[in-house]
Amino acid sequence: MGTPFIALLEPATLLSHWDRKLPSSGQKHPSIPRTFIDAMSVREQVYVVEQGVPQENEFDDDDGRSCHWVIYASVNIKAPVDPAIAANEDPITPLDDLATTTKRRPRRSETRSLPIGTIRLVPFPHPPHPRNGGVYVDGQLINAGEPVSAVANAAHRRPASPSSIPGTEPPDNNDADEENDENEMKEEEVVLPLTKAERARLIRTLPFCLDRATSLHDGTEPYIKLGRLAVLKEFRGRGIAGQLVRTAVEWMRQHQTAFNPSVTVIGFKNLGLGVTQPGEVPRWRGLVCCHAQEDAVKLWEKCGFEVDKGMGRWLEEGIPHVGMFMRVKL
Repeated sequence: MGTPFIALLEPATLLSHWDRKLPSSGQKHPSIPRTFIDAMSVREQVYVVEQGVPQENEFDDDDGRSCHWVIYASVNIKAPVDPAIAANEDPITPLDDLATTTKRRPRRSETRSLPIGTIRLVPFPHPPHPRNGGVYVDGQLINAGEPVSAVANAAHRRPASPSSIPGTEPPDNNDADEENDENEMKEEEVVLPLTKAERARLIRTLPFCLDRATSLHDGTEPYIKLGRLAVLKEFRGRGIAGQLVRTAVEWMRQHQTAFNPSVTVIGFKNLGLGVTQPGEVPRWRGLVCCHAQEDAVKLWEKCGFEVDKGMGRWLEEGIPHVGMFMRVKL
């Protein structure tokens, strides 16, 4: 493998032609950037093929407003050889004749740039923080009102419906009677449904909205989110993921005002001014979030992220996730 190089695709508004039902190899519209197709080819291999995420759920509305980095490796790929040419090839060409020979040998290999990893940066605003114990499919909470304990022991399992999640079945009457005989039943924590304000944010999010406070987020500070970190299986263990995260973080540091909203363009009303301080325009101050798969927590920790225990634990496409934050020094 040659020295990897990284390409950046800044927010591309032309992704409206992306067909969610088709893989990256099937996207034919000429307006779709090649870099994004390469990013999706990696994501599909990791999330769709390896982890079982439905093809149509891998692409989402955030992709068009996000930055995408793709890391490429130069690899030698064997090229097909025409049997007729190969049969007529001289097995040996004397060194003295190399300067004068006009015979061309068939090319047996070629070097190509192969996309091997990707990451995306999603600017604020964001949907509400995930519910502790929530089950999300294609970004939608599907188990509101169900016990939080339903996903406490779940691991990489896709629920067909809320009732198929372990722990959501109606309790056995005998067990309930035994508990009532010993002491009063304790009310079990349930997954809270979205509030009216939160539902509105899923339709039309604002850059500066109150969210529920967690251990590492006060519920008001704008933050940037990293995600869709993926590296092809054959290239893992070489520091590729860490290189992608560091590249994205350094870009944020050098472009710290890139996503701060413009009052002139958006307007005072749509900025949600006055949520914390009257007249304050939301601006990014270095806070970065990621929704990490539990199996990838150590990787994100090595990159400087810390688990937000107050955000809880939830399932996205059947995979356990936790929230993590870091502060970029500006």
